[in-house]
Amino acid sequence: MSEVLRFEAFSSTVEPEFWSGLAHHKLHSARLDTARAQVRGEFGSGRRHTVRSNNPNESSTQSAAVPARLRVSQAAWDAAGDGKPELPHQPGTVSVGGYLHNTNTIEEFKKFDKAELLRTAGAEILDAIRSGRATQTPAQLWPFLLLSFADLKKYHFYHWFAFPAVTADPPDTVADAPVPISSFVARQSDLELLLDAVAGADAGAQGAFVARYRPDAPDQPWQVGTLGEWGAVYGNGSADDGSVALLGFVDPSSHLTRPGWPLRNLLTWLRHCHPRVEQVKVLCFRDAALGKAPGQQFESIVVSVNVTAAARLTSSCQVSGWERNEKQKLVPRIVNLSSTMDPVRLAESALDLNLQLMRWRLAPSIDLAKIAGTRALLIGAGTLGAYTARALLAWGVRTLTFVDSGRVSFSNPARQPLYDFSDSLDGGKPKAAAAASSMRKIFPNVSAQGVQMSIPMPGHSVSASEIDSTREAVGRLDSLVASHDVVFLLTDSRESRWLPTLLGTLHRKIVICVALGFDSFVAMRHGIYAHNDDAGLAADSDAARLGCYFCNDVVAPTDSLSDRTLDQQCTVTRPGLAPIASGTAVELLTTVLQHPQGGLAPAPAPEGGDDDASVFGTPEHQIRGYLVGFRQHAIVGQASKLCTACSPCVVNAYRQHGFDFLLRAFNNTLVAEDAPHCAAHGVEAPANYSYLETLTGLAALHRQTDSMLEDIEWSGSDDEFEAV
Repeated sequence: MSEVLRFEAFSSTVEPEFWSGLAHHKLHSARLDTARAQVRGEFGSGRRHTVRSNNPNESSTQSAAVPARLRVSQAAWDAAGDGKPELPHQPGTVSVGGYLHNTNTIEEFKKFDKAELLRTAGAEILDAIRSGRATQTPAQLWPFLLLSFADLKKYHFYHWFAFPAVTADPPDTVADAPVPISSFVARQSDLELLLDAVAGADAGAQGAFVARYRPDAPDQPWQVGTLGEWGAVYGNGSADDGSVALLGFVDPSSHLTRPGWPLRNLLTWLRHCHPRVEQVKVLCFRDAALGKAPGQQFESIVVSVNVTAAARLTSSCQVSGWERNEKQKLVPRIVNLSSTMDPVRLAESALDLNLQLMRWRLAPSIDLAKIAGTRALLIGAGTLGAYTARALLAWGVRTLTFVDSGRVSFSNPARQPLYDFSDSLDGGKPKAAAAASSMRKIFPNVSAQGVQMSIPMPGHSVSASEIDSTREAVGRLDSLVASHDVVFLLTDSRESRWLPTLLGTLHRKIVICVALGFDSFVAMRHGIYAHNDDAGLAADSDAARLGCYFCNDVVAPTDSLSDRTLDQQCTVTRPGLAPIASGTAVELLTTVLQHPQGGLAPAPAPEGGDDDASVFGTPEHQIRGYLVGFRQHAIVGQASKLCTACSPCVVNAYRQHGFDFLLRAFNNTLVAEDAPHCAAHGVEAPANYSYLETLTGLAALHRQTDSMLEDIEWSGSDDEFEAV
């Protein structure tokens, strides 16, 4: 009785980069979709390895078999999918396609119908054979399956490979004992000519071929062709000239007598496409990667196989192929990459995971890259600055710059989450630098910088000795505003927000302002001019523009820091208010960024209604919240042409006079030619009106109001009122 033909099973080799590709595929492409995805792998010709004896007293060596490997790397993703190229061909390797079935839960992974998965793959292999596709592209005989579950929180990858093989029952058998190729050929030179013949026919890249060996033709003993050239090369098998016909394939096995797993489906192809062949000599080609260096050992073997006819099979589609572990048990495997990956990369992947999950169900159209690429300037590194920075980081913002002039005090760490007790020792670390350092400790990949500087303010006089340093501070702040995409105003005083507001208006930046009361807050975005060129702004520029923080004020910002009691010097608020206000401000920013018009987005219409133009709807202008009653409401305020920070006359004055204009505002110096409302009427501005009030026309508005009040006749008698 003939011996049953046995095969050397495939063993998977997966490079760690492939799992990173799987994580990216899950987060950015598949999400919750469990439909199979195409990947690619490759196998090469099997070679035995020479190993030395473990006995130090012996110098002997011996050859050892190496498992038949199917290799999957990061390139599996680059070359996967319809219309994409195969893996770059390496000598001695065959590129094959595979199907990834990635589940959403570990339970789904365990309960997956693995038998049905194999049956489906087997049916597709038979269809490729019967349709002729496998004859043209032999790689379709060897698809692989990968069932997986990616736990992206722990970076654990559960997986199980299968190499579907349509089995024969009764099985194919061995007609003659396998012989080494060196014993099969008549001359040693024929071995090197075999390498040339296989390479010339591109048979090695296809993985399967037909060959005819003519021992009596020393100059050209080999004829090699593709499976499609069966009739021209193989013919009826036997020949009167003493030549031998063979069916060949690139064999990943290095076993001395057992051919590799790909032969199983190749024999299935043979029994269906050439049913008259009852016995075939198979060239298990293992030398595809050899060169022509002298003295090389050829390891290919020739096996004679009795082929079970298709008509004798008890079942047309019996399929096997799930990979066994080292103990030959049918169990899945797990790869734990958490301990081997760069912790910084793990942190970045974990952060991206939380954000990408939003796109799976809740907000598929959100543009996370736009948020991550936003450069944020935080003016103020106190309580509001700390909470705002953490919320921005949670959204994936990678570039943050803190501006603050203070130092960390003992009262700060309890309320400001970027500082700890050590930061307040020895006089306290500079807040801006300490905040940036803390952000880098929280997330090493963040680009966080700290700028220690005081912001020049209206009403805070600049002496002659301070002019140069003040000019430098203005220039530095101007550069910072120009180089960032969004400016957060998070300072304690009203006047410290004036210059950043003006610069944000000039550079047409998104400006988000947050201010706290004892139990109330406001988070608002400043309006942006649709056009702001060097020619200057007209008085009625952008009449529909949203207002800034100063637009509703009827007085100019002035010194609010001097002559204050202790409770007035500190920001006294309920402790839970700052996180609420900061979070609201950051969510307002993300809503602005997702809107098609960005910072130019209008406020929501008064009548309300759904807004389908943006994933988060239309951004509000101002959100005001109150802890008393836990109320919150949104309001809209249009820009004022009398605003001391963003009105056309202020922007034009800064553009025309530069630092000199700012110096007048800081020192409250009135110059007649810069006070058009006074000069036009030949009236000298009263001393109790500030420079900015005179420039913008607020002083004139006050005088008109006072004049109207003087014209009102008030009755001083109580007789007109009835006693109650």
